[in-house]
Amino acid sequence: MRLKKPVSKRGTTRMREGIKKKAAAHQRKQKKLSKKDVTWRSKHKKDPGIPASFPYKDRIVNEIEANRMSVLAEKEREKEERRLAREAAAVNGEDMMMDDSDEEGQEGNGLAALLESAQAAAKQYEGESDEDDEMSEDDDEALEVEEYAIEISDVEEDDSEIEKSRKAYDKIFKAVVEASDVVLYVLDARDPEGTRSKRVEEAVLQAQGKRLILILNKVDLIPTDVLKQWMDFLGSSFPTIPLKASPSATNSNSFNKNLSHVVTANNLMTSLKSYAAKSNLKRAITVGVIGYPNVGKSSIINALTSRHNNGSSKACPVGNQAGVTTSLREVKVDGKLKILDSPGIVFPSEGKNKKSKIEMEAQLALLNAVNMKQITDPLPAIQLLLKRLSKSSEMVESFKKFYQLPAIPDSNLQEFSKNFLIHIARTRGRLGKGGIPNLHSAGLSVLNDWRDGKITGWTLPKSSNATDAESKQEEEQEQKTLLPKSTGAQTTIVQEWSKEFDLEALFATLDK
Repeated sequence: MRLKKPVSKRGTTRMREGIKKKAAAHQRKQKKLSKKDVTWRSKHKKDPGIPASFPYKDRIVNEIEANRMSVLAEKEREKEERRLAREAAAVNGEDMMMDDSDEEGQEGNGLAALLESAQAAAKQYEGESDEDDEMSEDDDEALEVEEYAIEISDVEEDDSEIEKSRKAYDKIFKAVVEASDVVLYVLDARDPEGTRSKRVEEAVLQAQGKRLILILNKVDLIPTDVLKQWMDFLGSSFPTIPLKASPSATNSNSFNKNLSHVVTANNLMTSLKSYAAKSNLKRAITVGVIGYPNVGKSSIINALTSRHNNGSSKACPVGNQAGVTTSLREVKVDGKLKILDSPGIVFPSEGKNKKSKIEMEAQLALLNAVNMKQITDPLPAIQLLLKRLSKSSEMVESFKKFYQLPAIPDSNLQEFSKNFLIHIARTRGRLGKGGIPNLHSAGLSVLNDWRDGKITGWTLPKSSNATDAESKQEEEQEQKTLLPKSTGAQTTIVQEWSKEFDLEALFATLDK
C-alpha cells in the first residue's frame, strides 16, 4: 500500500491577499448599499448590556448605580457651596457674578468672539454700509415672533380647500390691511396676472394712508426680456420690485443671475427702512405680506430678516407645498419695523366670465396654490400647462429636451396630453398592476417639476400678446372698477410712492 505524502494546510500569499481584496470590496459594496437604504439607523452602536447569565451581574449593576448617586451628590454639594458663597458675598456687599453655568460662560466667550468676527465678515461681504446700522439701533437684538390664531366660524367640513380659502379672504385680508402701513403684494414672476387681484388693489387704495408695493418673486425662473416687460407693465400701476427670495433654484438654467438673493433682499429692506425714517411716526411701521399660497411670502420675510438673526434660524416656516403658514405671524425686526406674515389666500374670481370648478382647480394647480394630495385629476392642469408652453418655441424646445420626448402625434390636445403622461409613466416607473401606466401619478410628477422650477415657462403681459377684442373687453371691465382709469392718476401714485421708498436709487443699484 502506497502512503500519500502529507499536504500542508498553509495557504499561499497570493490566496491570502486575494481574500483580503474580496473582503474589502464586499465591505465597500455593503457601505454603499447602506447609504441608499432609507431606513433610519443610529450612528452610535447600541450597548448590548450585561448578559443575564453573567454570575456577577447584580454586583456590577449596584456599583454603577452607586457611582451615579455619588456623582449627583457631589454636584448638589458644589451647587450648595456656590449658593452659600453668593449669599455671603451679598451680605458683605460684594458683586459676585458666579452661577451654575460658569463653565458654559467660559466656553461662550470664545463662541461670542467667533460669532462677532463672522458677523463682521458677513457685513463686509454683503457690502452693508454704516448708514444701515444708524437707521436701526436694535439690529443686534433677537427677532421677536408672535403668532395669532385665525378662527373662521362659517367653514364647514365638506368645503374644499378653495372654498375655505375664499371664506378666509375677508377675515385674513382685512386684518392684515388694517394692521399694516405698507402692504407687500407678492406675485409669481411666471404668472403675475394669475396671482394678482384687482380687489386687493382697490381695498388698499380705499384705505387711507396705506402703501401698496408689488413684489415680483422668483425672477430667476423667467428670462430678462420677459422680466423687463412685466416690470414696465406692472410698474405703470404700482411700484414694483423684483426679488429672489429663495437662495437657489432647482432649475440649473436659472435667469437673472445678477439679481442675487442677498442683493434683492437687502435693497428691499433698505427701501422699507427709508420709508420708516421718512414717515416720522412715533411707533414702528407694520409691513403686511399677502399673496396666493406658495408664492413665497414666508421666504421673503426670512430673506429680509436673515441678516438680523445672522441666518441662524428662520422667522417663518417655509416649504414647497401650499398651506405651510396657517396663522398670522408678526416678526419684530427692530424698533422701527415689524413684518406681518399671513396664510396664502385664493382671491375671489373677477369679472362676468367666471371659470368652472375644473378650470379653476387646474389654474390653481399651476399656481401651486393647492396641495398635491388634493388634486383629484391632474389632466386639466397638464393641458393648461401645455397650452401655455406652446406659445413660445423656446419653452417648447426646453420642455422636449427636459423630458426627452419622442415623436408624439399632436393632432388633439387631449390625446397628446395622455400620450405624454404615458411616456412619463414609463420613463419614471409610474406603472400599476400588469404594467399599466398610472396617469394620475405621472401627472402629479409633472406638476411637481413645474412647482420646483424644473420646467421653463412663463406668461407675457396682455398688452403684448392680447387681441383687440380682448383689450376692448378689459377696458370695459376696468371702467366699472373702482380703480382710476386715467393713467395720469396712476402715474402720480407711482411717482410719489417711489420717492417715499427711494426706488430710483434701488433700481440704479440693481442695474449695476
